[in-house]
Amino acid sequence: MNLIKHRRKFGSEDIGAQVPLHRSRAIIYGGSIIVPDERSSEHIYTHGGYGHYIDEKEDRTNARLFPEAPMEGSSERAAFSEERRQWSEKSPLYERLRLSPEETVYLSIDANVLEVCEKDKILTQKELWSRMRDLGGAKFLKKYVAYRFLRRNGWCVRCGLPYGCDYLIYRGNPSSYHAAAGVKIESSLEPRVFVGLNRVLTNMKKALIILTVMVPEALDETKPCCADSVHISMSTSTTMFVERKMNDMKAQECAKIMSDVLKEH
Repeated sequence: MNLIKHRRKFGSEDIGAQVPLHRSRAIIYGGSIIVPDERSSEHIYTHGGYGHYIDEKEDRTNARLFPEAPMEGSSERAAFSEERRQWSEKSPLYERLRLSPEETVYLSIDANVLEVCEKDKILTQKELWSRMRDLGGAKFLKKYVAYRFLRRNGWCVRCGLPYGCDYLIYRGNPSSYHAAAGVKIESSLEPRVFVGLNRVLTNMKKALIILTVMVPEALDETKPCCADSVHISMSTSTTMFVERKMNDMKAQECAKIMSDVLKEH
């Protein structure tokens, strides 16, 4: 599944391990799956790009404490910057990782590198599966099977909501690589939706992958092993805009007509 068509998507370093190397613990708190330990959070994120940091967009310095900065180059400016730095060091943010239900099941059941607790009780695989189904909603099984399929094909998988997709896939950690493709989980797409989605992704130099997840009728979805009975078919699109292709075709036709006219004369 080689979808890397642009040099920037190769990144600047070698790909590290896509699975954490040691076991960590997560807790279910308020409907979210949190990795409370900072070292474990960093390890899980570094080795495979799992999860999102809860406070990653939060400013470490309260702007109300330092409302106005002195003029550039003044001695007051240097003192002002030093005060901000000291305040940041005195009030650090705890970098805790939040995992999605799909990531949690993959790390716990498939990779066996995560144990999940709720109310001080370590959940069994069946209990975890049931809890993640509750948190993941009606489409959890399809999303998880698709997520596992992409991970097993060597991709780092992230949320694709900003591009109207279910997932974005990367060659390695998102901090070092650009997304190679957007992934949509659908049995069928309306032509208008397909063209619009393809336009957005093509404009961002990304391919489009359509995954069709086929769940057998009467499948018992209460057990983790049910995921092995679900089948996936995949189609990809790396075409450019439909309008551009049509314009190219028209230009070629016009060039051929002009060439024929010149030959006749």
